[in-house]
Amino acid sequence: MSRFVAKSVVAKTFFAAAAITLGSGAAMAGANCQGGSCYRLVVTPPAYSEVAEQVLVRPAQRLARHISAEYGTVSETVTVRPAQTFSRHIPAVYGTSAETVMVAPARKVWQISIDANGQKVGCWITVPAQYATRHRQVLIREAQVVHETIPAVHAERHRRVLMRPATVTHDVIPAAYETRHRQVMVHPGSRAWAPVRSY
Repeated sequence: MSRFVAKSVVAKTFFAAAAITLGSGAAMAGANCQGGSCYRLVVTPPAYSEVAEQVLVRPAQRLARHISAEYGTVSETVTVRPAQTFSRHIPAVYGTSAETVMVAPARKVWQISIDANGQKVGCWITVPAQYATRHRQVLIREAQVVHETIPAVHAERHRRVLMRPATVTHDVIPAAYETRHRQVMVHPGSRAWAPVRSY
């Protein structure tokens, strides 16, 4: 809305001037108007004054401003291949062992021989024990089951993520006013017949 502010209203000056004019006119008219009622035309000019008013130059505005979404890149570790456990069977290990064993024990044997004279001679002869080497298979390590674990394989992966969603903000531009000055009539003026006094 416009606000009107009156700077000055100067109307008394015009009324004072009219009163002076009326007094001087009455003195002059009284000289020619004897023995009767005389009237004089009194003209009061209109009075003007300058006022300042606030006028709307531009109304308030509400503007929508779109803010785009923001994205970023994050790094994360992902498992390419999980850890795995395998059972491995290890067979028994055998070897060959060589050992000396007695084949025949020591013994005495009666032996008859012929000497140089052609006579038979009998003697007890000791035959030593007889040994032989025998090979046999022996267990060196028993069979067993071994569990082997293959560790997991990891890798670093980059992916795009939303950091801030798109938004809409509203900016308000206030209304703009300016002061304008104009002349306004504070008194329309008048025309009237006023009686003239005789002196």
